[in-house]
Amino acid sequence: MNQKSQTTEEALVAGMKHLITVMPFEKITVKEIADAAHVKRPTFYNHFKDKYDVVEYILKQELIEPARTLVACDMLEEAIRLMLVTMKKEKTFYMRVARIGEDRIFHQIVLQLLKELMLSVMQEQMAEDDDNVNPMLTMDNIAEYYAYGLTFGISKWIQKGMKMEVDEVLEALKVLLSESLTDLIYRRGAEQNLTNITKK
Repeated sequence: MNQKSQTTEEALVAGMKHLITVMPFEKITVKEIADAAHVKRPTFYNHFKDKYDVVEYILKQELIEPARTLVACDMLEEAIRLMLVTMKKEKTFYMRVARIGEDRIFHQIVLQLLKELMLSVMQEQMAEDDDNVNPMLTMDNIAEYYAYGLTFGISKWIQKGMKMEVDEVLEALKVLLSESLTDLIYRRGAEQNLTNITKK
């Protein structure tokens, strides 16, 4: 990509980010994005196919790509922290993006991007699936399972207004993704018993 093309792309992204913070996504048009970037409408289509494509590009560039290197170095916790910190810094933008449309565009895009990220790292670090692998335990299924868990946690945090601190969210995600259901039931029971004891 040449420098002018990259600059135009950055301007379109900045335009979209601004528009999402000041008006409902459903009302944003390609012309408005192009106008905000100071380019002509046809130029938009040299870079993106539609406004959803711009949102996907932003999520990929701001959340997934910076996390990719950390995940590849076995630093999943740091990668998730980086994603959460990035979202919290631009809280208004991410809260609005999370509410796009009834078809949960944010959820779908983040889920797909996280699955691709997990799968690419797994493919680098694990042997290929063979015919002896349990069909439920393929790399693709494992990546999708963990991507669902992360997407669920991130979406709930955003829905609740990002009020929890990043480290609290990170701790909750670690518990949800690493502990068995039996452990979680025991943990909650123990916490409730402790709360009841301290109230007496």
